[in-house]
Amino acid sequence: MGMQLTTNLVARSVLAVAVFGAVLAGCSNTPGSPVPETTGATTSAAGDAGSTTTSAPAGDSLADFDACGQLEGVASELGLTAITEDGVRQCKARYAGTVGVLVKAFPELSIEEYVPGANSQITDFPMESHKAKRVTAPASSSSCAVTIEITSSSRVDVVSSARASLDEACDAAAKVATAIEPRLPK
Repeated sequence: MGMQLTTNLVARSVLAVAVFGAVLAGCSNTPGSPVPETTGATTSAAGDAGSTTTSAPAGDSLADFDACGQLEGVASELGLTAITEDGVRQCKARYAGTVGVLVKAFPELSIEEYVPGANSQITDFPMESHKAKRVTAPASSSSCAVTIEITSSSRVDVVSSARASLDEACDAAAKVATAIEPRLPK
């Protein structure tokens, strides 16, 4: 049952990214911040209500993860705009005006538990102090992800969806992941 729950949660996250990409594809260049409808996806079977954590140490390093804070910390460096909270431990932004980027923490799922799309290819992705993998086409043919190991049982994903191409999406995911990586828990 635990693996089914893990698969369902990851599938919902990939679906949320696909929907986000579809919504972004319909966006105009009109200035302002979009106000998306939330998907209601959650990342944890355990409650997040209390400030005291009694779970296993594996997820502790992401207990207070601020995905929007991560994106805001590199926004000027990367030209990120429209940074918007998009769920628990999840935030999205616009990169280069046309690429949607999502940062999401998974306190109880390892990078080995990432569920790729049917046509995905997974390769190692070099980082300074974290193990990471690049996943092409996790949700669509023009989406890309970098999944970063925080502990052996937790990770942070940077997922992007581009209007134009897979290369554009992978470039955005790689640049955002590389920029936030030094700020991630070790």
